Amino acid sequence: MGSGLPGRWRRAARFAGALLVGSLLLGGSPTPDIAVHLDQPSTGFAQSLDFKLGTNEIVDLYRDGGIDRTAHFGTDLVRVWVGHRFLGATAGNAPGDFDWSRLHTFVQRVLDAGATPMVSFVAAPAWVIAADGTPSSQHESERFDAAGVRGYAEYVAEAIERLRDHFGPVALTWPYTIWNEPNNHQNAGQHYACGSGAAYAELYAAARAAVAARFGSGVVAIGGPSLDAIDTGATLNPDGSRICGNVPDVDWSTYLRSVDAASFHDFLTWHWYGMHRIGETTSSDVLRTRLSWFETRVRLISGIAAGRPHYVEEINFNGDLAVDPLVHAPVNGAFLASATLRAVRQGASGLLVYKGTRDPSGRSPRGEPDFGLWSSAIGDPPAPAFGVMQLVRRFIAGSGRLTRVDVRGPDLDALVVDTDQGPRTAVVNLSPDHRTVRVSGLPAAPAVSVSGETTWTPSWFDGTSLVVPGFGLAVIDGSLSGLPALPTVERGRRTYDTQCSSCHGVTIVGAHAPGLAGAARAKVDGSHAAGLLSHSERINLASFLSGWRFAGRVVTGTVQDANGRPISGALVVAAGFDSGTAAWTDAAGHFQVRASDPLASVTSTPRRLMALHADHGVAYAPISLGAIPSGPAVTFALQAPTTGQRPLLASSYVVNAGDSILRLGTASADASEIWAVAASGGIARRLVPEPGSALGIRQTHIATADASTAAGNWVIAAIAANGAVALRHVTAD
Repeated sequence: MGSGLPGRWRRAARFAGALLVGSLLLGGSPTPDIAVHLDQPSTGFAQSLDFKLGTNEIVDLYRDGGIDRTAHFGTDLVRVWVGHRFLGATAGNAPGDFDWSRLHTFVQRVLDAGATPMVSFVAAPAWVIAADGTPSSQHESERFDAAGVRGYAEYVAEAIERLRDHFGPVALTWPYTIWNEPNNHQNAGQHYACGSGAAYAELYAAARAAVAARFGSGVVAIGGPSLDAIDTGATLNPDGSRICGNVPDVDWSTYLRSVDAASFHDFLTWHWYGMHRIGETTSSDVLRTRLSWFETRVRLISGIAAGRPHYVEEINFNGDLAVDPLVHAPVNGAFLASATLRAVRQGASGLLVYKGTRDPSGRSPRGEPDFGLWSSAIGDPPAPAFGVMQLVRRFIAGSGRLTRVDVRGPDLDALVVDTDQGPRTAVVNLSPDHRTVRVSGLPAAPAVSVSGETTWTPSWFDGTSLVVPGFGLAVIDGSLSGLPALPTVERGRRTYDTQCSSCHGVTIVGAHAPGLAGAARAKVDGSHAAGLLSHSERINLASFLSGWRFAGRVVTGTVQDANGRPISGALVVAAGFDSGTAAWTDAAGHFQVRASDPLASVTSTPRRLMALHADHGVAYAPISLGAIPSGPAVTFALQAPTTGQRPLLASSYVVNAGDSILRLGTASADASEIWAVAASGGIARRLVPEPGSALGIRQTHIATADASTAAGNWVIAAIAANGAVALRHVTAD
């Protein structure tokens, strides 16, 4: 597929440019705070990016605005607590007496937020009989004899089967975990915490075997042990005596190795908090010292996992249920952001904050003081860390190569992800003061910053210095397309393009846009969309529309051939999912097109540009990005396909479909994608294959308000897999 200059050439040019900028701007000056080496691999355990962000949720609290906030957070995984006192109302006292509909509702809420459930069987339901002959207390400290262990195992297998029957085969792809902090004396008691974990290993092995017996070995991923990775062993009673007496009380890493060796885990889960008691240490100590402890643990567990996934299943600044005020202070934004960067760098597969949703009262279902990043009341403002973690989520999206970063300045953390589109760099300020951070090894590029006390602020990194707010995060976005969007925004863009744009239009500005741009969830729910779209679709649509007003940035640029000569009459498309805007190059190869501004807001979308020409093929990304006073400037380089065979197009048509909608269509058996573009520029629509068409028919629908700007004249642009392009003019009847 033609894609401009080869990625290797682009990377080499980028390295050279970064070194040149660094030498010119930093030559003879003090040592930079952060030195980036794009041509060297990361010194961390991980060498590439593949990471999930998530939260813990409890059924009694996870409702209303909590679902919306989960989507806005960009959550990939939600830990669903099942069979615990928090889901106690679902369980009766007889085998099978379980209100499965409540579990289904809980999981559906997670799916509505766009996340994958990580279902955690943290305790046994009441109908499993404990070792003393009484119903299970539904607490993770409960002891069982052999019959009780089998009962718990069958309960786990039954729950997964019920989820499979309700949600379909996809439920068998979700991760499932067994028990909760078995090595934590306060939670699990001496039966599980003392010794080397034999009691937990027995429960895990039985559950894994029961699941394998129902679905086949290796079909369902079962993980654990949801370990307390702070416990150092040799726990003492208040009087100074050993809580385990003469039984060994091992540290967390020995416990983990022991239970994993006893029964192999498909993936590992563990918990870590900056501190466990209010006032235990200072916030600066947590950021300067304890985060280093955390990073060491991540690397160690990556080694134990030996290629298997492992998740930081619980994390927060403090785990004290009395609620440390610092959990809801700006410092927690810096803590969670840096913890995420460290988890990525040292090979974790994901990180889940404990927890996402709290009750507006600030109390748990049991009346205890409670904390969370947001309230279930959508009108309540989220915690200061929320906005910081939204930027973290956009930074860690997708894949890429982790490169070497030398952090020399105090109270800083940094991570660089390099892709074929260019590098993006995250810098966390672990001090409370605004700072100008000196950075070397990166070319000038757009940037954005946010903290618990400052709003989303776009800026420009000049190649040498970056302003980072106190306890804040700044991202330098050197990628050609721009920072990835939050998943909810991408889903909302898809919903709009496929279900709304044919009536409401695809233009960024115009008669339709003002009524929709920035539309809040309440407005979407109060419109006709309420009867047409699902709960999750409405959440996503509102997320997309909230950032749509930032999609009108003018991008200028040039299209040239591989030898640097300008190409006249090339088509440039700024694409969304199925719609976009377009422009044609003039005699000098110049163009102007309206496109999204990736850093304008937290809900803005990447700048997706492609250029094509019938004689020169297609490029799906520019080779360079610069800045001029009026906005971004890009350069495309087209390389002619190695074959002259262009995609074949059948007769194309534009017909009035009624209800102020036009239908455009054509047929092609060998085109990989087809666009309909207004001959005068401005409007672009992707043609979608008609289901069941044996002739390869593809169509799109366009609002006449959009079509009027094209005066009825369109160009069909077809692109083959080899990069060859065919263009055909078509006029409305």
